[in-house]
Amino acid sequence: MADHLARGGRGALRCSLCGEPAVTVVRYAKLRLCRKHFVEFIKRRIAKAIERYTLIRSGWRVLVAVSGGKDSSVVLQILSDMSKQLGFEVIAVHIDLGIGEYSRKAREVVEKLCRLLGVPLVVLELRDLVGASLPELAARSRRPTCSVCGLVKRYLINSVALELKADVVALGHHMDDLLPYVVKNFILQNLGEIGKLGPRTESGEGLVGRIRPLYEVSEREAALYAQIQGLPVVEESCPYTVRGGSVEEEVRRFLNSIEERGPGTKIAFARAIARNVSFYRSKLGGQIGRCRYCGTPTSSDVCAFCRLTGRSLGRPMGPTVRGRIKEVVEKLERSRGNCISNL
Repeated sequence: MADHLARGGRGALRCSLCGEPAVTVVRYAKLRLCRKHFVEFIKRRIAKAIERYTLIRSGWRVLVAVSGGKDSSVVLQILSDMSKQLGFEVIAVHIDLGIGEYSRKAREVVEKLCRLLGVPLVVLELRDLVGASLPELAARSRRPTCSVCGLVKRYLINSVALELKADVVALGHHMDDLLPYVVKNFILQNLGEIGKLGPRTESGEGLVGRIRPLYEVSEREAALYAQIQGLPVVEESCPYTVRGGSVEEEVRRFLNSIEERGPGTKIAFARAIARNVSFYRSKLGGQIGRCRYCGTPTSSDVCAFCRLTGRSLGRPMGPTVRGRIKEVVEKLERSRGNCISNL
């Protein structure tokens, strides 16, 4: 997608727009860009994606899920800048999962970024909400840590969004996160799941829609943008991240090899999925009801979060968690001059 340049001096490539030394080559756009024009290029691409896919409207309240990694930090910074011009509100949410030093550093980074940007922040500590950290919850449930993590974060972020009356939740997923899962689900013929991997999902009763402003941005582009802008990010990877050997990693390498031979292939693929996302959504089956404990929309009698906590902790924690999150949001609304509200 974008080739980063390390060399300088007389032989350095020059920016196609101003003649200054280039920091990257965007092959699919046939551009060499300096630091200034690369930042403008990424901001313009995200602005166009927001317009093309109607991700945000004026007057909306946007909740940005921020992990401390480069991708969600880029989303928060760019949406914070755009909010002033386009007239929408930005609030950040961070989930402290209790993963030792990693979670401590991630939380510090998020709090620093939100202070720099002047963005209100809701911090939720999983241990305070359910009495257990993520590693403890995963061990008790005997499920993969990453699976439990995704389930917990989806539930907590949606609960915060509902209490804040947010119009959408903005996520930091970029093109290289999403496309491997599109291919994997096509191979397995889980076509309905592809409908969840477009630039946006719709809101419904009890569910706040999600948007992906980095839908047309690659991982390397997001990383270079964060570096040039000097955004505070946590450098370490989550200790539970599994790299190599998975179907998704194999597909990612395959897509990158195709992109090398045909620059622009991945963006064309992403746009094609976005055009056909309604077809894939139509393949989602099953009746949606309500969890008998917390009222969250679910295809079964009990939602995944209440089922997980019921089995692992002895009782479904959905109602308790929703009540505590309501207290945090009320605290935030009372003290909007203070950028951070914790639980």
